[in-house]
Amino acid sequence: MIELILVFLYVGLFTIGGGMVAIPLIQQQVVDRGLISIADFYAMVAIAESTPGPIGINVATYVGFELFSFVGALVATTAFILPSFLIVSFLAGLLKKYRQSLLVIHWFYYVKAAIVGLIGYALIKVVFIAFISYDPNLVIDWKAVILFIVLLGAFYFLKKIPWLVILLGAILGMIIL
Repeated sequence: MIELILVFLYVGLFTIGGGMVAIPLIQQQVVDRGLISIADFYAMVAIAESTPGPIGINVATYVGFELFSFVGALVATTAFILPSFLIVSFLAGLLKKYRQSLLVIHWFYYVKAAIVGLIGYALIKVVFIAFISYDPNLVIDWKAVILFIVLLGAFYFLKKIPWLVILLGAILGMIIL
């Protein structure tokens, strides 16, 4: 349980830019430590992405629940949120006071670039896991590719009604995968 707290305090402390940025960091911390398998982790990411709420918090909650049930979910979620809450509480006044400073403005440019890189990394990892089978020969999972194309078309033709596309994806996923 202490390891879970430390992992999510670390992730919460170094996640700047939202939940998608947290995905690679959470993966590094929980998968590389052997707490969760890579397949379970990306299943959690898929569930977290399709449920309401911020994805980083949802993944933290799912990982905590997987490891230590309800208490683990509560602890992981709290540990993930706590650093951001404390940092924002402490820095809000300073950023408001110095928001016109060139140092602060340029710092945010660099942070934005890092965030885009981390989101791109998360995208590549999710696409790789979704479309490439776990076979050591790296075989393309054509059912997943076809399902993606069908859902992309459904998203376009259903006038971008996301809940309907998620429901359709869940039903089709249970049927063909």
